Amino acid sequence: MSKLSRRAFLKGSAIAGGAALVGFNGVFGFSRVLGQEMADDDLQTILNLAATAELFASTHYLAAINGDLGLGEAQVNYLKAGLLAEWDHYQLLVSLGAEPVVTEFYVPETLFSDVALFAATTEVAETAFVGAYLAATRIFSKSEETTPFAVTTAQIAAVEAEHRALVRQIGGLLPNNTSYAQYTAFNVSSVVPTLQPFLDGQADGFVGPVAAATAADFDMINAEAEMIGYDRPGVPFAAMTEMPM
Repeated sequence: MSKLSRRAFLKGSAIAGGAALVGFNGVFGFSRVLGQEMADDDLQTILNLAATAELFASTHYLAAINGDLGLGEAQVNYLKAGLLAEWDHYQLLVSLGAEPVVTEFYVPETLFSDVALFAATTEVAETAFVGAYLAATRIFSKSEETTPFAVTTAQIAAVEAEHRALVRQIGGLLPNNTSYAQYTAFNVSSVVPTLQPFLDGQADGFVGPVAAATAADFDMINAEAEMIGYDRPGVPFAAMTEMPM
């Protein structure tokens, strides 16, 4: 990670200079998907929303691991590996200056005791994450300077798609049911309405708040990484590339 600096990332992000979004309420003002007339999200919005999604995902998988879903060992290991990946993503984003929009989350009351509900809900969330990172890839690919970050967001989208497949398997569905990842969002902010109930708890049947996963939670699961075969063969492409300062 030594070659990956926030300064380089910020300098290369001039192409993402759309109207800045300030505050939680401002973020929720974006409701249209594939709204081609919308300005691109600015860099800080991309970082903050991505970090919020990764913190939520880490919290979600941790609660599932500790829940009452009655999963087998292999399926629990899927979730542990998912948590490790999401937390790695979160740490990368925070190192670049991301600040999560919220640090507490809300969930359907029986989410972590009902396998079908868990699988369906997680598939929706992971599909949204894939769409968000593809939107970030679109924005970063506009400039040669930010191409390494476009590759990195594509790398993350690929991993989120793996998570989507695994939760479909947990739900008894064909895991690999699509030829193309779904491009659902023109901007990262376009996925906020999908995730909003998890962030504000206003939907019927949602309970909480649930405190976010912590570094200590991550460390506990990370201690099992070698045992479950989680060997992290990949690194962010941006960290492999000399970026202009």
